[in-house]
Amino acid sequence: MRLNSYPKKHFRRIVKMTSQSTDATSFTKDVHEKFMEYLNFEDKQDFEDADRGLIASYENRIENLNVNDRTSPETVNPSLWRNVQLQAKSGLFKVVDGIYQVRGLSIATTVFVEGKNGVIVIDTSSGLRTAKEAIELYYNHRPKKPVTAIIISQSHADHYGGTKAILEYAEDPNIPIIVPEHFAKEAFSENVLLGPIMGRRAVYQFGHGLPVGDKGFLSTGIGSIFGSSSAPYGFEMPTIEIKNEFETMEVDGVTFQFLLAPNTEAPVEMHFYIQDYKALFVSENANKTMHQIYTIRGAKTRDTLEWVKAIDKTIDLFGDKELDALIMIHAWPVWGKERAIEHLKLQRDLYKYIHDQTVRLVNHGYTMEEIAEMLKLPDSLGKYWGNREYYGTVKHNSKGVYNFYLGYYSGHPSDLDALPQIESGQKYLQYMGGAANVIKQAKADYENGEYRWVAQVLKHVVMADPNNTEAKNLLADTYEQLGYQAESANWRNTYLMGALELRNGLRKKAPAPKEMPEMVQRMPFDEFCKLLAVRLNGPKAEGVKITINVSLSDLEDQYTIYLENSVLNKKNKLDVNPDVSLTTDKVTFYEITAGGLDLDQAQASDKLKLSGDENKFNEFLALLDNFDHPINIVTP
Repeated sequence: MRLNSYPKKHFRRIVKMTSQSTDATSFTKDVHEKFMEYLNFEDKQDFEDADRGLIASYENRIENLNVNDRTSPETVNPSLWRNVQLQAKSGLFKVVDGIYQVRGLSIATTVFVEGKNGVIVIDTSSGLRTAKEAIELYYNHRPKKPVTAIIISQSHADHYGGTKAILEYAEDPNIPIIVPEHFAKEAFSENVLLGPIMGRRAVYQFGHGLPVGDKGFLSTGIGSIFGSSSAPYGFEMPTIEIKNEFETMEVDGVTFQFLLAPNTEAPVEMHFYIQDYKALFVSENANKTMHQIYTIRGAKTRDTLEWVKAIDKTIDLFGDKELDALIMIHAWPVWGKERAIEHLKLQRDLYKYIHDQTVRLVNHGYTMEEIAEMLKLPDSLGKYWGNREYYGTVKHNSKGVYNFYLGYYSGHPSDLDALPQIESGQKYLQYMGGAANVIKQAKADYENGEYRWVAQVLKHVVMADPNNTEAKNLLADTYEQLGYQAESANWRNTYLMGALELRNGLRKKAPAPKEMPEMVQRMPFDEFCKLLAVRLNGPKAEGVKITINVSLSDLEDQYTIYLENSVLNKKNKLDVNPDVSLTTDKVTFYEITAGGLDLDQAQASDKLKLSGDENKFNEFLALLDNFDHPINIVTP
């Protein structure tokens, strides 16, 4: 079984893209021209900020395309190209004396704060290799003092994936690892329980498999992906949780004022003011782009009003303090108090406008799709470069707000029990006179630039007949034009990934790792049992009743797992009449149930003691699904 989470090894890139890629059509060029007319490309403030404080450059693959020396290609939205140019500015930067930022090695930046005895590392990059490269780059230009503390600002893996590597630079292995309350619980929940499907969808969002270039991958919208694309990551349990909403703590002689910001961009998140250096860190709740209220890789919709409230509280709490720099984890800093507060206000009002106007239109009776089509930002928000749609978009964020309150159902009876996509595709083709007739009309609409409709209608043909090469190629061409037009890197990558998969089919999955991922090994037993419960094949388990006692020798904990009514439940005590009893350590139990360790081998090596009916335990293992199969997206 592969227990993957989204930043892992299924991000290997395909080296060669099919030669069938199309050029930009006149309709796509017209879309680009409208962006050029609407936005002020003469405003160079972001370029000045992104260059400011550069100590040492770091060359990445985007820089090798000479993006800063070229105007926007015809196959790239000019606003997105501007974002690519800014994200290409990679290396070690001084924020203020005593605070340094490494950008461009990973999707998230890493911040180094110089303390009394060493260096405090804020967010440890996406993986072990990129974390090591970041700290080595810092040490090449700053005093090589030991790491004295780690602060992880939120629970997404790009913020903590390099923690184990950073700990190697500490003299004391027990240095503080400071996190917001419930950090570990949320990290396990998102990165393991739904790892397979989130990982598959993240491949689309981040464009993993696309070659780098004008017709392929250029950006994630919020940072580089190259360093983290195939790097392993290491999880370490935190040692200190910030539990009070507002809490002051001295860390290696530096005073931090923490503000918890839960249920915002991440389920657990925190901001903090670094008093000694007059700097404010806002993690991922403020960026140099519109972020995602709903992330298209799939996650719980974020609570927009909590996000707005967190930014507003930050302004209220720290706005009257001396402020030299605003630091964000996915962007270059903003310097000066006036500009920093103005940026926070514009980010706050961006999300509040999307929320309030979506809810207003909901109460007028408009549907989710209608609202997404109607909603436009006012110029005061929409023309601000820091609010542009490089990551989130107004359309899918407004749908996220709708779904947060009303769920998936439109309210229309016809949508209550609609046919699945394969069956509906077959009926659409029947009503439309067959695939050939649909393709003929779709070609005409393609020539007229009606790409959104062509994508919508050809989906039905491909779902009904996945071997229809003509339909798949036309749909791939259509996706490419939509990708070329997109300002959002997420939308561009998703469209281009769809085109690539239609033309080339699914990639072979990488072989399952022989060793269980480190993060899974560190999961508490309660969290692992949640994973076992969703792996249980309910239909196969119908009528089966099994009681398993589990004694974890390394933790001195005892549990009972009950299988009944096609459901797994757990109790924190032993049953007096089990079918089978196991005594083993936690990791061995995880490996056996994950399929990585044979039951006989475990007993032969004395890693497992089993009493009772061994056949019952084997029956239980046979009822657990493995998630190794390829997951189709653009084909049935």
